[in-house]
Amino acid sequence: MKQTLFMIVLTLIGTFGSFIEPFLGVAIYYLFAVLRPQYIWVWALPPEARWSMYVAVGTLAGMVMNSGRQPVAPAGSGTAPNGTQSARWFGPCHWAMLLFAGWVVLTYFTAQNRDAAWPWFNVYLKLFLMFFVSALLIRTLRHVWILMIVSALALGYIAYEVNFLYLSSGYMGIYFNGYGGMDNNGAGLMLAIGIPMCIFVYMGTRRWWRWVFAAFVPVLLHAVLMTYSRGAMVALLVATPVVFLRGRNKFQLFLAAVAITAVVPILAGPGIRARFFTINTYEDESSARLRFASWEAAYRMSLDYPILGVGVRNANLFSAQYGADMVGRTIHSQFLQVLADNGYPGLLFYVSTLVTAAISLRRVRRWSRDRDDEDGRIAYAVACGIESGLAVFCVGSLFLSLEVFELPYVLLLLGAQLPLVLEAQGIMGAAQAAAPPRPGQAPAQRFNAAGARAGLS
Repeated sequence: MKQTLFMIVLTLIGTFGSFIEPFLGVAIYYLFAVLRPQYIWVWALPPEARWSMYVAVGTLAGMVMNSGRQPVAPAGSGTAPNGTQSARWFGPCHWAMLLFAGWVVLTYFTAQNRDAAWPWFNVYLKLFLMFFVSALLIRTLRHVWILMIVSALALGYIAYEVNFLYLSSGYMGIYFNGYGGMDNNGAGLMLAIGIPMCIFVYMGTRRWWRWVFAAFVPVLLHAVLMTYSRGAMVALLVATPVVFLRGRNKFQLFLAAVAITAVVPILAGPGIRARFFTINTYEDESSARLRFASWEAAYRMSLDYPILGVGVRNANLFSAQYGADMVGRTIHSQFLQVLADNGYPGLLFYVSTLVTAAISLRRVRRWSRDRDDEDGRIAYAVACGIESGLAVFCVGSLFLSLEVFELPYVLLLLGAQLPLVLEAQGIMGAAQAAAPPRPGQAPAQRFNAAGARAGLS
């Protein structure tokens, strides 16, 4: 009952609160998108309720009603408050996403089997719509920070529920059932992305509640282990150096890593430990051979359909004809799935969204890495958290087809918005001008060096 009341209250706030502040709808929509409460509280929530849709409609209505209200900085070619930067609505990542969205629409209409493509295309449309609506409504650094906190909090709570079920009953529900419509491997990757996000939320603030996110890290890691997803663990291992290099307090990170490494395997138990000891014997496992066969099938498909592919999620229909082991076999690689479904242009546009987001995040990270003011700490934490989360996703998605998995789109949205809101609020320019000089550095040198780090001079 309390879960139903909680969802009703949040839905009402997101739906009608958007008429006053549209960002409320964005925050609650993405909370629902990451948390997927209809799965975690399936026993308590009415199955016919469409919580996210109600909030999305309210957010769209709120955006229209508030369209005449001036945002933090004027749209288009207006200037930011400091008068030195042009405020922009969209950046390179937005345009790359727009190209990818347009190509997905085209490849739906040219699909070999449009009926099979429709369920996936329908999800794509929702993802793209909310991505661009949210891009118009996320206008401050505080908005970006809140969305990162909300996403990390949702992932931490999922991990808590997974651990509670296991410790109280011994049942690994996430391994047998997956989560949110994904199998155990997709669920493992989702939780793995939450680990660097929680680490950098902890680093981005000095308030007491940061310890909640620090406590989530071992909980998330143990939940990842319970999925038995070696792809998720490999993704975490590959991304760990990125987290360590980006962290400001490396000694603290080192001590935390030692403690977690010592405690988590003990909690995991012999079954989980045995599972992960087989990572180096992948050549002998049938799952690896089947995955390689599906990858080869996707490549062969791309040779026959290089421009438009076979159509949105149509690769599964043809995978057996091109060498996969069974009819309906999923490609099991995000990038090869997009290649087979949407052709080489579709893959190019999709990869461009990741590359442009990484470039935008690098720019912000280089500007904020030496700052210790609140805006600088938050900007650095968001940039590093999103960068590390995307690194985990990119490695893990080499082994999984997750093209309509919403969390990476949230990360791309935050990565796209972060430099724009810093420009629009004049934070970058103001912070650079106010940066304390290093010993022996003249004020003019200080400003030029700061501008060079941010790529502005």
